[in-house]
Amino acid sequence: MTKIEDFVAGRTSAELYETYLTPGFFAPWAEEMAELAAPGQNCLDLACGTGAVSRGLAAKHNNMNIKAVDVAPLMLDEARKQTRSDAVEYHLGSADALPFDNDTFDMAFCQQGLQFFPDKEKAFDEVQRVLKPGGRFAVTIWRPVEEASPVFESFAKAVGRHLGEDLLPLGPFSFGSEERLRRLTEDAGFKIETLEQRTLPSVLPPVEALVLFDVLFLGRPAEDGSLQPVLAPDDPAGDAVVDKIINDMEEDLKSYIGADGNLHGPASTHFMIARK
Repeated sequence: MTKIEDFVAGRTSAELYETYLTPGFFAPWAEEMAELAAPGQNCLDLACGTGAVSRGLAAKHNNMNIKAVDVAPLMLDEARKQTRSDAVEYHLGSADALPFDNDTFDMAFCQQGLQFFPDKEKAFDEVQRVLKPGGRFAVTIWRPVEEASPVFESFAKAVGRHLGEDLLPLGPFSFGSEERLRRLTEDAGFKIETLEQRTLPSVLPPVEALVLFDVLFLGRPAEDGSLQPVLAPDDPAGDAVVDKIINDMEEDLKSYIGADGNLHGPASTHFMIARK
């Protein structure tokens, strides 16, 4: 059994995501976003993943009506499993064709999903459509990796060194500048109220677990357009490459490894609030 196979141990990608990234990397930002809402509001959680924002909203406020949308069935399955509130409904759907009526929501949230939308302009138009007049849209999206996270900057450097520079920038950190977010938002007709850089402490799993998790999501396009894994989970040859990445990061991140073995470091994102 390879290192990747042993690590996965039959778990889905969504279960791994919830275990290794949500608690210390996404939940703190979900709590920040939940502070923006008010009891009784109708809220949209766009690209909800395993439901961190929806759960944060339901825990923070009473009488919420939360609709959460994602394109990935496995993510929605995990979100439903993790959610204990009747205030949240999960829907399979795309950001550029939302399954809701016009003027439905008081607030819309998108935490670390915008960078993956194939048609970002259409997605912003859809949020405009489903927000009520005066409704607000809150977005977090990682800054470039060298500004966003020393942990993932180290991973990116190791990936480029051992697997190829063509795999960079890493998808979660690929959106880029604040100015691009500003143009996208204003072109969709929103009025920006806040657009700033925010930094919070993060806790990520030990280096080995983080590497084994993240290499699962590295891929190159095949001739048919499908994304093929850079390291096939069942290929024993991948173990040597994984070990090289782990060794590089353990050396690079000595000052971020806590007594608990986890990686403790800052995480920095673009944080925007805009109004329809």
